[in-house]
Amino acid sequence: MGAVSAARDVAGTRSADRVLQILDEIGASAEGLTAAQLASRLGLSTATTYRLLATLVAHDYLARGDDARYVLGRAVDGLGRAVRAQLVVTPEVRGILREMHDRAAAPAYLTVFRGDDIAVAHIADSRDHPRIGQLHVGFAEAAHVTAFGKLMLAARDDDGVRRYLDRHGAPAVSTRSVTSERGLLEQLDDVRALQIAIEVEEYMPKLACIAAPVRSHSGRTIGAVSLSTTAEDFASRAHELERIVRRGAWHVSSSLHA
Repeated sequence: MGAVSAARDVAGTRSADRVLQILDEIGASAEGLTAAQLASRLGLSTATTYRLLATLVAHDYLARGDDARYVLGRAVDGLGRAVRAQLVVTPEVRGILREMHDRAAAPAYLTVFRGDDIAVAHIADSRDHPRIGQLHVGFAEAAHVTAFGKLMLAARDDDGVRRYLDRHGAPAVSTRSVTSERGLLEQLDDVRALQIAIEVEEYMPKLACIAAPVRSHSGRTIGAVSLSTTAEDFASRAHELERIVRRGAWHVSSSLHA
């Protein structure tokens, strides 16, 4: 029994190695590769190559085109997004958001680009200061009416914003939601000038949010940190919350450059 188990372990390891080699080869090819090309490059039999390719296609790690070439699938893109999020949501970044939450007595959020979308990557909240109910890690909706969404949309040019609106639309989610392309573009001009985004009751009645940009070493906006609170509370201490969110964004940006 021990010899049989050992043989199975060796076979499993060999198959895993071959799968990784296939992904490496296809990832390095701009046009993808055929099964015959992969078999030749990796020294595999045709039957083994097709068996491994079928498994990868079934799990969406590869896709087969009409020209019989295999290319990377959506599952690989999902892993890439997860890696990018993990690179940003480090223990140090989580600590910075926790400090923002404690200083502001309000939930703090980190959002990142997820492909062409804008998604929540981390939330620091508490029982006394809970997150907005609809917002959760992975939330990627309503960027046109959230402060962090506006902040990150402002990193795109007007044509990029229009492409986003073509895909997602700009539906009203409250009576104060900005739903016109012209109105949103005007708001984003202000965001670019001030490097801060604010929304009051655009996403939910009686709530407000403020966001500042997280930047890469080159100065490119790669995310946002934000705070949410009641509209009444925001009106009474907007300057304090702005200082906290700008400081938090600077610290998150700096931590990513270290």
